[in-house]
Amino acid sequence: MNRKLISLAAAFAVSATPVVIAAQASAPAHAQRAVGPTVAAATVGVRAPTAAKANAKVAATQDTHLGAGQNVAFMVVGGAAIVIGAIVGGAGGILLAIGGAALGLYGLYNFIQ
Repeated sequence: MNRKLISLAAAFAVSATPVVIAAQASAPAHAQRAVGPTVAAATVGVRAPTAAKANAKVAATQDTHLGAGQNVAFMVVGGAAIVIGAIVGGAGGILLAIGGAALGLYGLYNFIQ
């Protein structure tokens, strides 16, 4: 009975994979950088800090999922703990799977917020 429950929890964790894939999707095509040497990269010496401040403001406004990396990491580690708990078996494996499920759900909750 316990192995079936753990296997069901592991199947649920694997089904959450599309969330991880969406989080790792590549940037839109219009955000690509120029390839090769540029005049700005060839400049030697001290540069004016105004360009860095402008870039930082743009990057802060574009990042809508600030801190999403940690939440996705919680979900992945929780899923891994569920799978490892199913492999270990016994009381320790059940505790590990329950802890992994709690960690994964916590990461999912924060990711959705």
